[in-house]
Amino acid sequence: MPSHADERQLLDELRELLAATVEDLTVEEVEPDSSLKDDLGVDSLAFLELVAAIEDRWQIQVPEEEAAQLTTVRQIAAHLAAAAPAPAGEAP
Repeated sequence: MPSHADERQLLDELRELLAATVEDLTVEEVEPDSSLKDDLGVDSLAFLELVAAIEDRWQIQVPEEEAAQLTTVRQIAAHLAAAAPAPAGEAP
């Protein structure tokens, strides 16, 4: 199980990725329990772009049926923690 610090870092990285991927979305708008569709306005095309960005960033594959179950930021973080327990860090 990831530590609180690891979970916070993962959530922060996800917030930044969402803001960079979804048009008209800022990091400040993204909360851990935000619904991608209802709270953040992520449509199906933006969701596909987000999944592609997640796969690229964490070097994992997210099967379509699993991706469909990820509806909140926290669910994505939990999926990443399970699929990529030690996310590759990027050079500063």
